[in-house]
Amino acid sequence: MSTLTSPSTPVDEGAPRPGSRPRRRRTPLTTAKLTPWFFVLPALVLFGSLGLWPIIRTFYLSLTNTVGTRGDGDFIGFGNFVRLMGDPYFHEAFAHTILWIVFNLTVPVGLALFLALMLNRAIQSKVIKTLFFIPLALSAPAIAAIWTFIYQPDTGLIDITLAGVGLEGLQQEWLGSEWVLLSLMIAGGWRETAFFMVIFLAGLTGIPHELVEAAKIDGANTFQVFRHVTLPSLRPATMIVMSSAFIGALLTTDLVLAMTRGGPFGSSDVLGYRMYVETFFNGNFGYGAAMAVVITLIAALFVVPYLLRMNRMQEEEN
Repeated sequence: MSTLTSPSTPVDEGAPRPGSRPRRRRTPLTTAKLTPWFFVLPALVLFGSLGLWPIIRTFYLSLTNTVGTRGDGDFIGFGNFVRLMGDPYFHEAFAHTILWIVFNLTVPVGLALFLALMLNRAIQSKVIKTLFFIPLALSAPAIAAIWTFIYQPDTGLIDITLAGVGLEGLQQEWLGSEWVLLSLMIAGGWRETAFFMVIFLAGLTGIPHELVEAAKIDGANTFQVFRHVTLPSLRPATMIVMSSAFIGALLTTDLVLAMTRGGPFGSSDVLGYRMYVETFFNGNFGYGAAMAVVITLIAALFVVPYLLRMNRMQEEEN
C-alpha cells in the first residue's frame, strides 16, 4: 500500500509568521532623501545663530547680574525680575506702553482700514495711492525729523496753523508737556497706518467680486456687505495687522530715542526704550535682558492666543 505524500512547499523565511507583527523594512538613507536637508541646512544655521541662540542667551543673561561686556556675571536666579517689580521707572514705562498699545490697536488700524476701503473703491489714481505709501519708504530717523519740525513750538506746522486761524491759546510745547506721549503716538501711528493700509489693500484685492455682487443681488446694502462679506474675508489680513500693531507698540524704541529720549522727566518712557537705556546706556546687561524677557512673554501671552482663536474661527467657517 503506497502512501501519497504532498510535495513540500518552499518556506519563505522572510514571510511573517502567523500571529506575529509584520516587520518594517528599513529603507536606507539615499541621496534623494538627504538632498532637501542640504538646501534647508543654511537656513537652519542662520536661524540658529542669529535667531535661536540670541534668545537662549538673553534668557540666560536675565538670570545673572552681568554688567558691561567683560564677561558673564554671577547667577542670581530671578533677582532681576524681583527688582523689576519694585522699579518705578519700569512701572511708568509699562503704563505708557499699555496706552500706546491701546492707541495702536484702535486709531491706526481703524484709519488704515478706512483708507484701504476708499483707495480700493473710490480712488483709482496710482499717484494718489503712492502718496499714502510714502511713510513706508521713510526710515525712523526721517519720520522723527519730520514730526519734530511739525511739533516745534511757535515755528512748527501745528503752532503756525493755530496762529493763522486765531487759536494761539491752543499752542503747546507738544514734545515738552503732558501732550508728549500722545504726540509720539500720532507720529508712530502715521507710519503704522501706511503699513496696515497696504496689508488691508492686499486683503481687499483677494475678495472675489462675485461674493459682493451676490450679496447686493440678495438686497444687502453697503454696510451689510461690509459686515458680512468684507470683514470676514479680511480676517487673515486683520490677524497680521492686529499682531503687528500689538508687537510694534510693545517694542517702540526708535521714535522715542530720536525725538524725546523718554523725556521730559520720563513722561514718554516706554518698555522698549527703557530696555535700551538699561542695556546700552547703563550697561546693565542682565537687568536689560530681564526686561526683554518680560516683553517677550507679554507678546506671547496676548498674540499667540489671539492667533489661535482667529485660526480656529477661520477653520470653522471653511
